[in-house]
Amino acid sequence: MINVKNLEKKYGNFIALNKINFEVSKGTIHGLLGENGAGKTTTMRCLLGLSYPDSGDMWISNQKVTKSNFKIREKLSYLAGDFRPYENFTPLEYFQYILRIENNKSKLYQELSERFKLELSKKIKDLSKGNKQKVGIVQAFMKDPQLLILDEPTSGLDPNFQRVFRDLIFEEKSKGKTILLSSHDLLEISSCCDYVTIIKEGNVVASQSKDEIEKKSLKLIKVSFENLPDKSDLEKLEFIKKFSIKNNNISFMISGDMNDFIKFISQHKIIDIESESSNLSDTLMEYF
Repeated sequence: MINVKNLEKKYGNFIALNKINFEVSKGTIHGLLGENGAGKTTTMRCLLGLSYPDSGDMWISNQKVTKSNFKIREKLSYLAGDFRPYENFTPLEYFQYILRIENNKSKLYQELSERFKLELSKKIKDLSKGNKQKVGIVQAFMKDPQLLILDEPTSGLDPNFQRVFRDLIFEEKSKGKTILLSSHDLLEISSCCDYVTIIKEGNVVASQSKDEIEKKSLKLIKVSFENLPDKSDLEKLEFIKKFSIKNNNISFMISGDMNDFIKFISQHKIIDIESESSNLSDTLMEYF
């Protein structure tokens, strides 16, 4: 559905995107994960033609993204990270205005507004930040698009409506829709997405399925020793990503070949050992 090849964007001497590459498969939820300023929004704006890259190519539904190819936007919706609707409109007036411009007869905004408990008759300028974000979500989904590009879509939502949002995107995915969403929230990405592209300082550091990332997941191993290993020795070992010491117990975060870890701890007398997989958020954090 989306193909990005060697996309580069500069602002003066600052490189916002450094020849990045990734693909988004049709019918999936694909997450762009990165800290604020990593390049997520710039990537989305380039895809939408709201910003022009210095080099590289992009395709949406096998159509090349160009300055003049407006047809490409007909079946997609966008929610900006700094979404700013017309504040003197009510949500109802705003939705009807957008739909008239696009000659779209959809009434989905009614069902979506009810789902998000959005009051339609109050001026948008009088709404809370969370309710303004609901306006943005409804306007993105109400056209029944085939592709949704959502920049930090749950910003400002309380946990209850974050769950409502997750249920909504899962339903849209089940209908064959494709969703590209950005976030700096590891939990949101790990709970929603089939694929994850991790961007750091304008570079793609990984682009993999969630299953592939989970195969490389860190392992949490808790070991009780009769005599603790030297802390300085632990700090030198690359396969130990993190550790914490409490009394004679050490909790290890391990990556890579477990044999190296077993060889190391076998040099010390062990009282007890237990192991469990860490969550995906811990694994994703290692990319940063």
